[in-house]
Amino acid sequence: MTGSSPKVLVVGGGISGLVAAYRLRQRLGADARIVLADGAERLGGKLRTVDLAGEPVDVGAEAFIARRPELPALLGELGLSDQLVHPAGLRPLIWSEDALHPLPAGTLMGIPADGNSLRGLVDDRTLARVAGERTVPLDWTPGADIAVGALVGDRFGAQVVQRSVDPLLGGVYSGLADTIGVRAALPTLAAALDRGA
Repeated sequence: MTGSSPKVLVVGGGISGLVAAYRLRQRLGADARIVLADGAERLGGKLRTVDLAGEPVDVGAEAFIARRPELPALLGELGLSDQLVHPAGLRPLIWSEDALHPLPAGTLMGIPADGNSLRGLVDDRTLARVAGERTVPLDWTPGADIAVGALVGDRFGAQVVQRSVDPLLGGVYSGLADTIGVRAALPTLAAALDRGA
């Protein structure tokens, strides 16, 4: 940077781009020229409010993991803590195969520890595959990364990805299992696999 005011281009107006622009403004001051560019018609990325049957409904990633302190701290810094809504204790449901099913319990971001939590959500063939998963050799290279969908699909099948993992990833990360890596979505699982689990 020279003596003139800094000029910065932030590409992407989703939550990450907006926070990057905010942090740059804090760091560079009021004289910096910060341009936010996004190909969409509106800022906010996948986070937005839509009208559904005459009522506003938030879509995109509508949840975050409370054990991670970054987002609650940012909300506090922005004076938005009072807008944080905690779950009402109602059990989330998944619409699949023309029926509502309870969101599988006892999973890691939808990845089941056993088939019991998926009963009724997936077919019997998939339940058998889940039950036999421990006997299938795992091809994992420590330090590497693959899409969550590739790992889970290989181990448990497409139904588990589509009916259990994707609903959870979509709610928390606003992404699908085929587009997010294990290290980004499930860092504790990646670390355990690196150690040979």
